Amino acid sequence: MKKTILLLILFLILGGGTYLYIQQAPDKGSSGKGWDTTLTVDDTDKIQRIFIAKKTGVSYNLEKKKGVWYVNNEYRVRPAKIKYIFDALKRQRVKFIPNKGASENAVKSIASTGIKVETYDADGNTVLNFYVGGMTSDERGTYMIKEGSNQPFVMHIPSWEGGLRVRFWDKAENWRDRAVLRWDPSHIEYLKVDYPRNKSQSFEITKEANAYQVRPVYEVTGVSKKTANPAAIQEYLKLYKSKVSENFLNDFPARDSIGNLVPFCEITVKGKNLEDQTVSFFPERIDMEYEMPNVPGRVLANKGSVERYYVKNSYGDFQLVQQIVFGKLFVPYSYFFR
Repeated sequence: MKKTILLLILFLILGGGTYLYIQQAPDKGSSGKGWDTTLTVDDTDKIQRIFIAKKTGVSYNLEKKKGVWYVNNEYRVRPAKIKYIFDALKRQRVKFIPNKGASENAVKSIASTGIKVETYDADGNTVLNFYVGGMTSDERGTYMIKEGSNQPFVMHIPSWEGGLRVRFWDKAENWRDRAVLRWDPSHIEYLKVDYPRNKSQSFEITKEANAYQVRPVYEVTGVSKKTANPAAIQEYLKLYKSKVSENFLNDFPARDSIGNLVPFCEITVKGKNLEDQTVSFFPERIDMEYEMPNVPGRVLANKGSVERYYVKNSYGDFQLVQQIVFGKLFVPYSYFFR
């Protein structure tokens, strides 16, 4: 945390220093001769940390830990956001070098509203640090200045039109991974799917040695005399690899009242050396009464079909999800014995 604050203070100082430095730079024309025009990272895999800041004091620290990217050491980063940044770092090129007048205006703009981007490898060594400004008047290029350089460049991605600034900056909630469930199927050691109002359909899957066992959760359900289908179990566990919500609803006024209701379904997942997770599903129309479907994977209610669910996540979030995305999770105990 202290390191992040120091980096932010340094950025604020450098914002003014960069402007003074470039003000003294000679007009070298558009050839760029004598300047380091490298604002590209060919091997983005070596980047393990990205620090992004504005002069307003807002900053984001993106760091990779055990193969997973986190923002500000708290939340997982949306995989698409990292991919978006890496794509820019790998493909962005100098479109042209602005003349002295345009350079001075670009520096003024970057000094007041620019974004500082710093990238580091696993050992904390700098990979590439630079400032990002606004777009050109035709919106086909973005002003950037490499740290330590005295000249802004207009950057673009060949065969792609649009500003690059949006690739490096977004609102806080948009950095976060919206996934409700993101489990490596091979790491799942215990899974319980509980239907509180349909207890006979509830089940649990337990990993024992190299095999999985499927059992009912409640005594009201008799243990099947059939052997569970291993392929059906494996295919079902694969569904937990990535299930993403439509949105976060952490400020939703009815969050607490909905979370205190009896859920339609409650799923618990456990893995070795991993944090347990429990997610509870409540139909968006909370006046619905639940009943299991005749067709596996489709959940119906007696007042119509369910299109969305509110989700209470033990990781601390309240989210909105779609039936079309999560519906295949809601299968009955008998599903594995067909």
